[in-house]
Amino acid sequence: MAKASWRQRNSKSCTAWHIRKNLKSLTFCNSDPGSIVTFKLPLTSSSTSLSRQHFTLSKAGTVPSRQNAAHPHSTYTDPTGKYVLSNDLGADVIRIFSVNPSSGALTGCASPATANGDGPRHGDFWLGSGNLTMLYTVNELSNSVSAWSVSYSGSCLGLNRKQTIVNYPKGKSPPNGSKSAEVHVKGDFVYVINRNDKSFGSQQDSIATYSIDTATGSIDQIDFSNAYTFFPRTFSINQAGDMVAIGGQTSSNVAIVSRNTSTGKLGSLIASLVVGSPGVAGNEDGLSHVIWNE
Repeated sequence: MAKASWRQRNSKSCTAWHIRKNLKSLTFCNSDPGSIVTFKLPLTSSSTSLSRQHFTLSKAGTVPSRQNAAHPHSTYTDPTGKYVLSNDLGADVIRIFSVNPSSGALTGCASPATANGDGPRHGDFWLGSGNLTMLYTVNELSNSVSAWSVSYSGSCLGLNRKQTIVNYPKGKSPPNGSKSAEVHVKGDFVYVINRNDKSFGSQQDSIATYSIDTATGSIDQIDFSNAYTFFPRTFSINQAGDMVAIGGQTSSNVAIVSRNTSTGKLGSLIASLVVGSPGVAGNEDGLSHVIWNE
């Protein structure tokens, strides 16, 4: 079995929460204050940033308690490695930057807007046949996932929002206090994890599974299953695709769940390991991130 590595944090900000690299530079985000910082690679003890971009809002968003300022929550590259994207939970936009192939410096492109109050958090790409490329983003505040068609024209990447679906079964509304956290694509399936919904017990939250229509890139929920963790902030699918490691932030455990590589559905709990002291519900302390070491 591959080993899951983990780290803990106590800060409520998501500084350097997701770090992605391209050939020339490394970019990370600060949620509060809202900024994106880029460093040229390779890093040395004397490295200084290529750029520090700070973002502000002219007024609070639809959810003032969470959208009173810009809050970039992730940075990640597109499949070509030519663009960096950052989901801004506070501004309800996806910020897009082109990457200079020589210097690694970023140049801003148009920032497509999500629906008001979505609070976009993370994203993952899917490559279909022909020129079909999709981006799937998880929205923390609306507890939903959005499907975006991707286009390349001129010097920028374009996004067109095609679909948004609530991350719960039909007829079930997101429970009060629930917050969707992370999204991953594996094969022709999309997975979204939900925090603090307690759908499977007092300290057991959920994962929603979607199938991708390979002709259009649209998605349809096919499963809603136990995450075997409380307040899971992170999850990771192994290379073989037959296991999922889920990190419970408040429960501070890593749960390994089986995955059917054909149907995409998640199955039974294989193992669970407590890796630190449990956090306090509502404080968002405890386990922060889990990855496979393969």
